[in-house]
Amino acid sequence: MRMKQRGTALAVTGLTVAAVMMGAAAPAQAAAPKRNDSKTEAVLLVHGIDWIGEASFDCESGWKNLKSEFKEHFWKGSVRSVAFYKKDKNCDLRIASAGANDGIDKLGKALANKIYSEYTSKGKSVDLVGHSMGGLVIRDALSGVAKKRPGYPSKLYVEDAVTLGTPHNGTWSSQCIYTACAQMKKGSTYIANLKKNPQSAQGTDWTAIASDADEAVGEDTATGGDVRHWVRYKNIPGKKDHSLLRTTRNKTLTLKWRNLPKAATGWRSGDAPLDMTRTALYWHSKW
Repeated sequence: MRMKQRGTALAVTGLTVAAVMMGAAAPAQAAAPKRNDSKTEAVLLVHGIDWIGEASFDCESGWKNLKSEFKEHFWKGSVRSVAFYKKDKNCDLRIASAGANDGIDKLGKALANKIYSEYTSKGKSVDLVGHSMGGLVIRDALSGVAKKRPGYPSKLYVEDAVTLGTPHNGTWSSQCIYTACAQMKKGSTYIANLKKNPQSAQGTDWTAIASDADEAVGEDTATGGDVRHWVRYKNIPGKKDHSLLRTTRNKTLTLKWRNLPKAATGWRSGDAPLDMTRTALYWHSKW
């Protein structure tokens, strides 16, 4: 609307006439929260692709062990599992109702907008954990915002991100014909266009966790993406290390790690993947 004041046109946008007459200023955008070492951050858990069966994920059973890890170590922030397939069940938060053939970019955009509406717009930051393709959904969300792509929010506040068995540099797996599978292949245009180590407006500390015995995603790609920290396991006792990266805790395993600018360590004994995940989310820059 427009109003006249002493013969001068005054444009008014998003304010009442009364507010203008009282000299009220437009509301400022929420400032970025301070980065710190904290157990109070909200955490979102993003699962991977389901290309066997009906494209669904049971968040209750799939994230049970990681939620127990946070609870038993007195994590004070909320820990919420994310649904994106139409048939996902027992999840805490839904970002989309995607079908099996929906691309990672659609899910990344949906995640970015959900983080913005529930956290960033309110001046709150969040930590993110992604397993397998879920790590690329997270990376797409931050990459799309950083590259100012259409449909993504203007900014995000994400303090820490951890990926578990995520093919940051793509994978040679060819057992799946869905769009997301094509996007995840080594040499794909999609992987090439993702920003490496994308940062939120708050700054984002990335940790990639991998296993040399992962049958689906090699450790070379699971520790890719130019992340600052990575943890690499020789193997995880049991069957199918790819899933075990998402479920294994309270064990001592053989591993090595890197915290830039320091060089990688040699093989040694250390904590299991979910213990490392919690540790990485606690520290805001180095651990």
